[in-house]
Formats: sequence, C-alpha cells, structure tokens
Amino acid sequence: MGCARRLGCLVGLAGLVGLAWVTRDRWTPWLPSAVGGTGSADASGGGAAPVWGLVTPGGASHAEHLILGLGQRPSPPYTQLLPADFAAYLLMDISGRIPPAADSTRAAIVDQRLALRTVVDVDRLGGRAVLGPLATVIGKREPLSLAGTVDVVRPGVGEFRVEELRIHDLPVPSALIPQLIHRIENGAHPPGIAQNGLLLNVPPYVADIRIARGRVAVYGAAP
Repeated sequence: MGCARRLGCLVGLAGLVGLAWVTRDRWTPWLPSAVGGTGSADASGGGAAPVWGLVTPGGASHAEHLILGLGQRPSPPYTQLLPADFAAYLLMDISGRIPPAADSTRAAIVDQRLALRTVVDVDRLGGRAVLGPLATVIGKREPLSLAGTVDVVRPGVGEFRVEELRIHDLPVPSALIPQLIHRIENGAHPPGIAQNGLLLNVPPYVADIRIARGRVAVYGAAP
C-alpha cells in the first residue's frame, strides 16, 4: 500500500508538472527571474528603484514591431516591452508624435503602474479655465507627471487609465483628471472608455496588456 501511495503521488506530481509546462507562457512573466517573451533588457522589479527610460520615436517603432509580431504565425504568446518603448507607442497613437527631445519625456513602472514625466505647455491643458486656483501658482511650461494602468477594453481597443497626475509636483484633484484628459484628446471622448482613460488603438489580436517585473507584457490572442 505504501508503494502504491508513493506511485500515485509521483503520477499526480508528474501531471502537475506537465500542466505547469503547458501553461508556462501565462505565468512565467510574473516570476522574479522569468525567462520568456521577447524583451531585450533587464527589468526593474520587486523593490528595485524605477528605471526611467527616455521616450523616443525609435522606441515607438520597436514596440510596434514587437506587437505586430504577435499577429504572425508562428508567434510568441506574448512580448515584453520596456516602459519607455510602450509609452512611446502610446503617445504616438494618442497624439501622432513624440514630445520634443528638450522635454526629456521619460517613462518607468512605478508601483505596478505605467508612469510618465515630461514638460508641458499649461495653456494646452486649459489653463485657469480647467485648473482653477492651481493655475495661479504654476508657470506657462511646467513638469508634468502621470501614472495609470493599461487594459484591453475590446478587440482593437485599449485604454490608458490615468489615476494620478501632477503639475509642478502639485497633485491634480481626481475630479479634474477627466477634464484634462478631454483636453489632450483629439475629438470627442470615445464611447466605452473610462472618463479618466485615453484611447489606445491596438491590433485586434492583442488580447491582454499587463504590467509585471518592470515591463509591459502584451499578450496575443490564442490561435
């Protein structure tokens, strides 16, 4: 009986190992030392200090190349992007351009959220009409930082939900964030997108976007 029990345990353990191997593409990005995807640089995860990468047009092109690769067959189940590259891809989709190099736009993963910091023309955000008393204590061009989460709303449509926004290191009240979002957008606010969300167009085969281990992991739909 003891031998039979041990044999049964071994069979059960082998089955669990097999299941873990088959589904490895879904859980390996969350391991501290995961190996997988197509990321090309070390991630800052755990308690490590955020790594603020420069947002560049080249980064946007690199991110687009990796995301488009998910639509090819065969393709990896996911790709891991550096925060700065994904932020560049996001900004190109939202505004059609990367902020000038003089603004030194940078991005990082902070507290499991995508964070960006740059310099903006405050008047483009609505000035006193939107910012109210806050506009009286800031200049015409000021540092701006924001942080939020990324998700796929439906096939072909994602969103970047801005949860925190600061101008000149002064926190913008949550109630004002949707108004600033609408000033950034081109045209009417898209239906189905959160009021604090910015539309992100993604290929229809992108199934999920997650933040893990200092990277942005973009998952393709199962074939």
